Amino acid sequence: MALIKEIEFVISKNTSSISLTGNYCFLDCKHCGGHYLNNMARIKDIEDLVKKGFTSFLISGGLLPDGKVPVSLFEDTLYNLKNKYNLKYNVHTGYVDEKDIHALKKLANTVSFDLVGDQQTVKEVYEKLDFEKIWDSFELLVKNDFVVKPHITIGLNKGEFSHEVKAIEKLKKFGDRIDEIIFLVFIPTIGAKFYSYQPPKVDEVVSFLSKVRKDFPGKKLTLGCMHPKGKYREVLQTNLLGILNKIVQPVGKVIEKAKREDYEISYSYECCAFSSDCGLGAGRRGAI
Repeated sequence: MALIKEIEFVISKNTSSISLTGNYCFLDCKHCGGHYLNNMARIKDIEDLVKKGFTSFLISGGLLPDGKVPVSLFEDTLYNLKNKYNLKYNVHTGYVDEKDIHALKKLANTVSFDLVGDQQTVKEVYEKLDFEKIWDSFELLVKNDFVVKPHITIGLNKGEFSHEVKAIEKLKKFGDRIDEIIFLVFIPTIGAKFYSYQPPKVDEVVSFLSKVRKDFPGKKLTLGCMHPKGKYREVLQTNLLGILNKIVQPVGKVIEKAKREDYEISYSYECCAFSSDCGLGAGRRGAI
């Protein structure tokens, strides 16, 4: 497989994360336990964050009992702030149905959506979510021409491979309606039920993503911000150079390697889900 000699390093200093539910999440997923909500800002903080230089926001939060992040409840406030300050929103939705489309069309420059490849993994990790409804929601977003960025967590179930290949196979039906796939890697998280498990082995992650590259030679593949820190991150990132198009929060060693090996390097400074073609509602068109 020929190496890709271009790399975009994403240093997301201009994007802040907003939780619409505070610290609350109905699911209490085994890999997360709501831990990451604790460090997210609240909707009341957006104006202060804009004054500090933030130009875009991940609009997220925990899921309610209906399986959704309650975007519609905050539609007017988010819309007014978006227009007042010319903001961009990456909206993380949870389940979506027809009545959510209007609010999302007003707000979302791009939509981030977590995908799981099989029912067994959904049951073991999320328990209360429904596999078919996840994929139905994703397909609805695509059919309504949103810029949708599917997220696949490698090692989601106790740090082991389970659903990943099946998720990739299911994505193939969407063809060029999806221009980018964002990959995350399981992080043992304090307070979560899966805290005692280790992340997947780096060589297995690299092997998997090499196969994905062969399956999607023209699609943008991204290592998102959620992957283990420390030595693991350094080894993973340096081994994925030449396979992926974008790496978020790059360590010094991978930047040095890219320079040393004459990669064409570019930098961006907002959430990796944003791209130059992520205008409001500007999804890729074509039949599924």
